[in-house]
Parts: sequence; structure tokens; C-alpha cells
Amino acid sequence: MISDTQKSFKDFLETYTIRKKQPEKRRQPKLNPMFLLSNFQPQNNSIQIEQNFSYAITNTKVNNIDPPLSLRFKTLESEKSNASGLLSFRKNRWKQKEKNQCLIRNSELFNDVIQKSTRFHSQQQLVPIQSQNQMIKGYLMELSRKRKVAPKPQGMDELLNYEADQIYIDVTRRDNMLSLKFPNKNQPGVKLVFRNLLATAYDQQMFLDLPRLRVVHFGMQLTHAHFFKFKYHFLNKYMHLNITTEKMFNCCERIENMRPYILNEILEFEIYGGEEGIKAITKLMYKKILSDVTLAPYFEKIDVATQEMKFARLFFQLIYHLDSPNYSCEVLRERHVKYALTNVQLTNFKYYLSLTLQQTGIPWRNIRQLLRRMDIYKYAIINKNDLQHYVNQLGFNQFIENFVNSCAQDAMLSELIQRRGRQRFVSHCCNIFHYFFRYNIKAITREDLHLIHQKKAIINEKIFEKFKQKAVESVKQLTDDSIVIQDFIEDWDEIKPIILGETREQQILSLGQEYVIPKLISILEYEFFQRHLNKIYETEEAEMSQSILCKLNLLLYGVRFFKKQDLQIIHKRFKITSSQYYDFQQCFKIALEEYKVLNYVHQLIEEYEQFIVSD
Repeated sequence: MISDTQKSFKDFLETYTIRKKQPEKRRQPKLNPMFLLSNFQPQNNSIQIEQNFSYAITNTKVNNIDPPLSLRFKTLESEKSNASGLLSFRKNRWKQKEKNQCLIRNSELFNDVIQKSTRFHSQQQLVPIQSQNQMIKGYLMELSRKRKVAPKPQGMDELLNYEADQIYIDVTRRDNMLSLKFPNKNQPGVKLVFRNLLATAYDQQMFLDLPRLRVVHFGMQLTHAHFFKFKYHFLNKYMHLNITTEKMFNCCERIENMRPYILNEILEFEIYGGEEGIKAITKLMYKKILSDVTLAPYFEKIDVATQEMKFARLFFQLIYHLDSPNYSCEVLRERHVKYALTNVQLTNFKYYLSLTLQQTGIPWRNIRQLLRRMDIYKYAIINKNDLQHYVNQLGFNQFIENFVNSCAQDAMLSELIQRRGRQRFVSHCCNIFHYFFRYNIKAITREDLHLIHQKKAIINEKIFEKFKQKAVESVKQLTDDSIVIQDFIEDWDEIKPIILGETREQQILSLGQEYVIPKLISILEYEFFQRHLNKIYETEEAEMSQSILCKLNLLLYGVRFFKKQDLQIIHKRFKITSSQYYDFQQCFKIALEEYKVLNYVHQLIEEYEQFIVSD
């Protein structure tokens, strides 16, 4: 006897076979579902649709295993309604399915595996704990492997070799400007020179054959931009070596001393006429000094010839880019302490030196640099403590920490610290204050500052003034010395146009330096004669055209080789009145009328009024 299920399956096969024999219709119209219901003729045997859904929830515990729950969708039977002929569905109750034996077996096998794994791990010996250094080293090795960067060695020699390799690759291959000057990328001798330059950070001596250095770089046609890029690479490497800021500046000064040899420039020693020229300048300068009533008494018991020879040596050191231990600040302090010199005598000395250099025809670019370098020995000669002394008394790191905390209290500077990062801001502050220490003038030049900041608009004028205000307040907490504070303020004013990207020397060059300066001199000479200002310069040591050129160099180029207090001392002898100074201002307004880009000169003239007028 065939059951209902088997009979239904047989009917299904017959229907499937008949449909296979019929030709397939490509497109058949969709039938209305109501049409299907109205013409539906149910079969005598009901179609049973069963779906079994079972799942087992087993616990991982060995001793307490809950039986799995087997759920099942029961039969939904369709029957024909006697009244309407529509389908009616009858819902049966849920029934729990009996436990399947295979599930029990699988659960036992699973728990057996868990027990064996637990016993295996418990029998294993514990791995010895690694030391902290081993863990750090392993982490760094893994991190470097992921980043594909070799880890830095820890020893000094290994570190120098590693950094020398890195900077050699940066200079000869990665730098777009410098790599063109190194067609041969494998030069062990050049790499050794780089290593020796880096080794100066650890007080290792480096002996250079300067004439050979000039010969090696003779045909490379290097410019100041090339030298700056080269110096900037080493500046960054010195920072990565984690040396003190003072050592970093000393290393930069050693590189700066090589500039004229690498760029194949004429040495300042030759510009001043060599040894004979320096002796002639010295004799002429001391002749002016001995005729000054304020300076002559200091040379009464001194052999002038011996003093001329000593100054010639100091002069040679100022222009030759090399330092001598015989003329350091400490040595000069010891030699001049018995004379009890003041800033008045030193300023008059610089004034006569300036007149002498102008009289001998030295270019003003070199005069500006030489007079500015004289400030290196200023506080040693007058036997006063400089800014660095007061900062070191507190402790340089402590001073920087106090200064940064003071800046963090200002809303504008606090935003700058957050934007740049505190560590980077602290490093920047260290570099700024070390730049203001006297002897670092030769380490980082004005040209370096210009090239560093020319493409960066990080600091605007408001931020600069806030920064300067906080710095002056911090220095005033250390000392009340008027000379130290005034020099510090003027140092900030000197670098302001450079930091803000307003290089005044470039502006003069763009106007045509060889044409503009003589034209301004002729206009000012005429205006001075019209207002009878020429009578001020009718003295033996001052000549009006030279004095005008000196003033233009001080006002136009932004190099403050004479500070405001120096100008006060120099002009005190001329006894300039307010009306004369007003005429002086009007002369400059007429001379600069067609050069609007030079309007900053009028602001400087207003600032100098209180120091020059003697009313």
C-alpha cells in the first residue's frame, strides 16, 4: 500500500516528466492570483509541508551537560472549506524533539579535547621573564622591521657612523639642489668629512686644510643657497644627536668658518689689505683715538706701538673667521678690568673705528659685519655681566621652563604652543635665546634666519610682539641692568623684519643698490645745506657725506651695529636741538618720497629722536 507521501512524490515525477516534454514558452503572461484561487482544484490528498529546525545548546562543563533543545516546525495542513472553497490552515502545537544520539557523542568528544588541552598547557614550563632592556630592544627591532628602518645604534662611534651615512644619503641623493653637485654617489672621503663634522658635537677635534678645501670646491660653482642647505642639514642632525644648544651653536660656527673657502670667496683679510692694510688701519684709528679727550687718558702709560699690535691681532680674529684662545672674552676681560672702561669709551672706540674704515674705502657691507661682531666682546671689555650670565645663574633649562609657562598663560601664545607642540616650542625658545647671546652672532647669520623663515608664515606681527613682550619680562626678572635690557630689546627689533619675511637688504637690492644709495646721498646733502645742517658735521673727525652714508646703512639695512645708547653717546658732542632734528626728518621724507617701500625708515628716525636730541 502506497503512503500519501510516496504517492505525492510519484505524482510530482510524472508532472515533471510531462513538463520536460512540452516546448518551452519564451514569454508567458502573468496570471492574476485571484484567478488561480478561483480555479484551484485541491487534490484529495493534502500536501504536507514540513520544516525541521533543531539546534543544541551545549555547556562546556564536563559534569553538567544540559540536553539540547530540538525545536520543530509542525505540519501546516491545508483543507478545503466546505462553505467558501477557500483554504484553511490548522496550527499544531510545538513538541520537543527527542535527543539525538550523535549530538551527545559530539559533545563528549569536544569536552575530551578541552580536558587534554588544559592538562597539556598546565604541564608546560613557564617562559623566563625578559628584562626591560630586552623587551625594549625587541620592540624597537620589530617596529623598525615594520617600518623598514634600521634601528639607531647606541654607542658613540656606531651612532656617528649611522648619522654620517644618513646625512650623506640626504645630501647626495635626496636633496634636489645639492644632489646635482654630487654626480658620483659613492665617495668615502666625503662621507668621512661628514662624520668628522658630526664628531665636533662630541668635542672631537677636526683639522682642515683650508687651501685644499678651496681647491676641492673650486669648480663646483656653489652659491650661498647651496651652503645654507648644506649647513641646515647638519643643523638638523646636531639636534637629533641630543647635544646641548650651546654645543650645537659652536658646531654651526665651525661650519660657518668654512664658508669663504667652500664658496671660493675673497677673504675679508684680503679685503682689508692683508697684514699691511690692517696695520695701516690700526695706526690711523689710534691717531684719532689719541686726539679724543675722553680716550687719550687711558693710553698715557701704554706703549702705543704695542697696543696697535695687540689690536691688529684682535682685528685679524674678527675678520678671519677663526677664533684664538688668546683673544677670548675671558682673556679680554682680564686685560681690561684694570682700566674700568664704560660703555662710553667702548662706543667712542667703535665710532673712530667706523670713521677709519670709511676713510680707507672698505665696503660698507664689511663695515656693518665688523662693527656688529665687536658686540661679542662688549661686556667683557667693560667688565659687566651679559645676558648669558644672568640666565645661567638661574639655570638655562629652568629659565626656558619659566618662559614657556609664562607664554602658556597667554591665549594667543598658548594656541601657538598647542599647534606646534610643546617640545618643538621649547626647542625653538632655546635656539632664540642662544642666538641673543653675544658670541653666537657668527654661528647663525642673518642670511640663515632669512632662508629659514622666508617660506614659513607661522608667526605674524601680533604673535611676534607678544613673544617679545614675554621675553623682555622674563629677562627683567633676572636683572635690572639697563644696558642688558636695552640691547636685548634691540636684538628683537633687529630680527623682526627677518622673521616676518620683510628682508630689507633684498628690498634695497631690488631697487638697485648701486643707483639708489648715491641718489639718496646727493638729495640729502642738498637738503642739509638748505637747512644749514652741514654745520653739525664741520669737525675734524666727521665728514658729512660719509656720515650720511653711515646713517643710511644703519637705517636701511636693519643691522644695528650702533645701538640706541651708542647713538646717544656719539651725538652728545654735537648738541643737536629738537628743531635741527625736525629738519633732519623732513630731509629724509623728501629723499624717500618716491620710494614708498622704504617708509619704515621714518619710524626708526622717530624712535631715535629721544636718544639723539640733547635739549
